[in-house]
Amino acid sequence: MSASVEFWGGVGVIGSSKVLIRDGGHRVLLDLGLDIPKDGDLFRAPAAPRPGRELADRLRVGAAPAIPGLFDPGALAPGDRLAEPAEPTALFVTHPHIDHVGLVGFARPEVPVHASAETVGLLGALARADEALPGPRVFQGAADWRPVPLGEPVRVGPMTVERFDVDHDVPGASAYRVVTSDGVLAFTGDFRFHGYHPERSWGFAEAVAGADVLVTEGTTLSWEEFHPLRTEADVNALFEAELAGNADLVMLSVYPRDLDRVRAFTAIAAAAGRRIVWPERIAAFLAAAGVEDAPSTAQVGLAEIQAAPGSYVLQLDPNDLPGMLDLPFGPGSVFVHANGEPLGPFEPRWQLFVDWLARLGLPLRRIGCSGHAYQDDLHEFVRTINPKVLIPIHTFSPYRVHPTGSTARLVVDYARAYDFAGRPL
Repeated sequence: MSASVEFWGGVGVIGSSKVLIRDGGHRVLLDLGLDIPKDGDLFRAPAAPRPGRELADRLRVGAAPAIPGLFDPGALAPGDRLAEPAEPTALFVTHPHIDHVGLVGFARPEVPVHASAETVGLLGALARADEALPGPRVFQGAADWRPVPLGEPVRVGPMTVERFDVDHDVPGASAYRVVTSDGVLAFTGDFRFHGYHPERSWGFAEAVAGADVLVTEGTTLSWEEFHPLRTEADVNALFEAELAGNADLVMLSVYPRDLDRVRAFTAIAAAAGRRIVWPERIAAFLAAAGVEDAPSTAQVGLAEIQAAPGSYVLQLDPNDLPGMLDLPFGPGSVFVHANGEPLGPFEPRWQLFVDWLARLGLPLRRIGCSGHAYQDDLHEFVRTINPKVLIPIHTFSPYRVHPTGSTARLVVDYARAYDFAGRPL
């Protein structure tokens, strides 16, 4: 039996990549994130899956991948044929963002889950802070999630899977090389070249040069790149500038799982004589993740913030916008948005957030940078690898990546199987 590859997510959307490789009666699944439907999420607020039926409800409306034999039968609707056993399967996670890992808690107990040690550690910190992944599969650290060291391929039937570090906006981001009986498939996960470790992403490109199939995320292809192409150094400089000479309270929204940025901002705030204060749930996670000096709002207290507003930066609780009415804003107060929640204008909560800032007279400063490869870097990455077949996913615009030379670009269909020459099966 020849090897094949199927795409159960990331097709025509940003996020939810799920790459399923079959070879010799075995399966390798790369990522199992929460689906992002093309036509809008039916479970966006105020709708939510019913308790105990989270996966079954999502499958019912096509908001989860109907992969046979993958999910715990207890999480499926009674009589669902997806509960029937299938080929032995191993799951490999690229990084701990919800659109890549959000459905792992529903995987069958016998499906091994592999990831970087950093990813395992971050998910453990979330579990200890009562933010574990949903589903019946309880996170049990390395006993349940198997850390994959660099340079130690994992055998799955006739296949071997090797993990590589790449740069992204979360610790432990990984890419994978899968060697099958029909050739090599390389998968980027989410990655970039303008963060703290661009050498990791370029090192992956060199390691998989000449791959038969390259599956790459293409997030930034989805828009014209007229926005500032910032680096992490630029973001730090902009945050430092917002604090310099400012005697008033500064509000912040940063993504807590981006621990590198959290630590960098904590140090910048300290140099400006300030401490960043976090909502309770975020402070609990950061403490579990080993971040030093991450006090909660309860620990500092509203009275202290009101008495010395210039001594603090306050992370927004996006679920408590009216709480800003109690804060001591002054003429220098600003809201610094650095890729935190709400994530952007595409999110339903964004307009409400912007309306609150306008009513409070808080200027909005958007200083973040993308966690995804910019377009020029992405094209150089593809040229460096020069694969036989290029498959762009995790983008609205897969046709905007233009391979050179003999590389053939393939825009795939959801759930359809392809051979390693790019032919549909």
